[in-house]
Amino acid sequence: MDETFSRSCAFNASRGDEMRKLLGSLVAAVVAMTAAGCSTSEPAVAPLDEGDIVHSGIGPEEASNLERFDAFLAVTASGGNDAVRIVDTTIEGDPIYTDISYAEGKYVVVVDNSEDAFASESARKREKTAECTELVQTDRPDEFHEYACGTYKFMVKDF
Repeated sequence: MDETFSRSCAFNASRGDEMRKLLGSLVAAVVAMTAAGCSTSEPAVAPLDEGDIVHSGIGPEEASNLERFDAFLAVTASGGNDAVRIVDTTIEGDPIYTDISYAEGKYVVVVDNSEDAFASESARKREKTAECTELVQTDRPDEFHEYACGTYKFMVKDF
């Protein structure tokens, strides 16, 4: 009886090792599928902190931290990688985010109006809007500068 018990334990231990390996493989597969399913066509942007946020002066919010946008332009003009968030506000005060990143010689613009309460449900989204190799600045007759990345244009108050 001891021999039967010993063979049974060895069999169960062997099955346990196989189950652990199978479970480990299953977990790895689920993690890989989840990571693949979470990827988007949006570029990866370094996390932005408060210092990277510029209020453009469009809408009821006052312009602020405009020096950060100027620094972003200087860094990217010299080929350095950087990212900045420009916040416009609707007349109702809802934020519209424009995230601009620069890496490997390319600007990528992602616009997020998901917090615009007056936009239709289908229009509230975050999406890559433009990609270009240079931001073209146009002076305007008012206190704003207009910048273009491809066909996408945005404005920032002059300071």
